Amino acid sequence: MRIVVTARVAGRMITIPAGGATLGQEAGKFGWDNEFDQHRVTVPAFTVSKYKVTNGEYLEFVRAGARPPHFWFDRNGEWFYKGMFAESPLPVNAPVFVTYAEAAAYASWAGRALLTEAQFHRAAFGTPGGEERDYPWGDAVPEIVHGNFDFHWWDAIDVDRNPAGDSAFGVSQLVGNGWEWTSTPFAPFPGFQPFPFYAGYSKNFFDQEHYVLKGGSQRTARCFLRRSFRNWFRPDYPYVYAGFRLVEN
Repeated sequence: MRIVVTARVAGRMITIPAGGATLGQEAGKFGWDNEFDQHRVTVPAFTVSKYKVTNGEYLEFVRAGARPPHFWFDRNGEWFYKGMFAESPLPVNAPVFVTYAEAAAYASWAGRALLTEAQFHRAAFGTPGGEERDYPWGDAVPEIVHGNFDFHWWDAIDVDRNPAGDSAFGVSQLVGNGWEWTSTPFAPFPGFQPFPFYAGYSKNFFDQEHYVLKGGSQRTARCFLRRSFRNWFRPDYPYVYAGFRLVEN
């Protein structure tokens, strides 16, 4: 098979020092039942990739024998991507969208792991000084300069395109341009109480068969970019704009 690949974004790992992370929503503020109660956790030091894993990087995994992701297809020996409204040559510098199972398999193949939910919070909203932010870039309202969300673009863009949205530790696109799989099973926080008007909204999925996703995709409205929001899907579900990044513990 003939494969044409252009220059890719260079991978880089960033060390996140040990520190605290606040998970969940503050009492009295809007959130879904699985976002409560707010609580603090301690996160040991870890190293995380600055960028989400790209299509170009995942292509090496496919070349090694892995199955191609749902949104890819081969035409006459070249890889293409099924976008929202059109097909295009595989955008090698955009994040790859895969299932949890595919993300975990790639991480294992690369000798690394996926972020936990707590590690995501620490990398995204923590700071070297110990304070926490509403968003990776600070407390400013999300704007187009910060990332690919709120329908600014219909498809994913290059992983290094929004440096203004980097976290205090320099990690890119933790909000927007694709949800991020974590290795954390979707489960209740301490103090969880189902909302009486929709008792099964979350608790029906506390089954150890769904995993937490964080961050938001290009189709995620601003109101869902709050720090506490949690998404979840089954590990084999392919119809979601979800990527991942690598971590070393």
